[in-house]
Amino acid sequence: MEVLKLFGKSQKTKTDEKIDLDIGDMIGTFKGIADNPLSKFFLGRTLDYCETDGANRIEVGLDLYLGNRKDACIKCKVVSKIVNYLISKGSSSFGVSEDGLKETMEDKYWVKGLSSVIKGIAMFGVQKPFVPGAPFQVVWNITKSCNMKCVHCYENAGNKDGYELTREEVVKGLEILSKAGVTSVAFSGGEPTLHPHLAKFIKITNELGMFPAIATNGYTLSNEYVCNKFIDAGLKFVQISIDGLNPQTHGKFRGVDGAWEKAIQAVRNCVDTDLFVEVATTVTEHNFKEIPEMIDLMRDMGVDWFMIYNFIPTGKGENIAGMDISPQKRLKLLKTAYTENGKGKMQILSTAPQYAMVAESLACNDNPIIPTHFYNPKYSNPLVKQLADFIGGCGAGRFYMSVEPNGDLYPCVF
Repeated sequence: MEVLKLFGKSQKTKTDEKIDLDIGDMIGTFKGIADNPLSKFFLGRTLDYCETDGANRIEVGLDLYLGNRKDACIKCKVVSKIVNYLISKGSSSFGVSEDGLKETMEDKYWVKGLSSVIKGIAMFGVQKPFVPGAPFQVVWNITKSCNMKCVHCYENAGNKDGYELTREEVVKGLEILSKAGVTSVAFSGGEPTLHPHLAKFIKITNELGMFPAIATNGYTLSNEYVCNKFIDAGLKFVQISIDGLNPQTHGKFRGVDGAWEKAIQAVRNCVDTDLFVEVATTVTEHNFKEIPEMIDLMRDMGVDWFMIYNFIPTGKGENIAGMDISPQKRLKLLKTAYTENGKGKMQILSTAPQYAMVAESLACNDNPIIPTHFYNPKYSNPLVKQLADFIGGCGAGRFYMSVEPNGDLYPCVF
């Protein structure tokens, strides 16, 4: 959602009317480029992987444009000219300077994401909803092995599966994802930290230019040495699951004594580092009443994001389908999440599609936010509506996808 942060910079110097014009102009500009036969021809030349320069031609072209690379093959130099033109047009439409855009793109992962956007325009044109050239994130469940017995587990995790990809096969898969233009890989499971080669996978993901993340129950990360091992390998983001305010609630949900204490210690270990830390909770009747105090606790601990997940009764969760909260309770929960945003640096996010509706009904001039799964931009004008129409709803199969331990691909983890 970096594009929303980019809009946030321009809003400070533009009126609402002007911003609405800019977003329309931006989409129109890119559509005009994509629909032009000559532009389409040249964009098509940017899609392949350059063996000489060791990266996708779009990424090489962006690196040349940004000054991160001094030389490249002739084809990639031509691509750089095309990229230069696209960015010049795009920055003008966004209402930001080219220098400001270059400063944003100093983040290599941002470059990877932008490459996927340009590739998507070349492959599919500018359509609604937008389809990038590759998913921005792949959630890779690298093992079914798990040290807990969670009653809601969508993956039916526990013991290692009959066949799981070898180390060499996972590495090959990561290389394929990088060449395809994937921006981020989030390792999950089962419990990913139980995989003997996780640190190696994180290191290779980082070296391939993708953003490495893990989703964990936190048990092993309570050991500071283990935590630092993954950080040293290049880990950037950690999601730790905590499903209650106390050991009893969390332990009953997770099926392991001491799980809450371990998870809390893992959060402490991670917030003391440069990691971006998200704490995730799946809301059911089991923990609904504890969420407000959990928000306070995680904010006090220095967590960056608190994610409220809808309970999806798949996998083991089919056995407790009746534990889902009522629509009335969900509405109350989302109102609490909305009002708690802005009380500190921690952002409160939710996968509930009703969250945006709640935000619209509660929006005020002092703190108007439009919540998404990954970012809470502050806007009160129609720009977000235009952008939402462009991006579309559920991103399964477009913005993200999942890989199972045996290598099977799905549009979503559920």
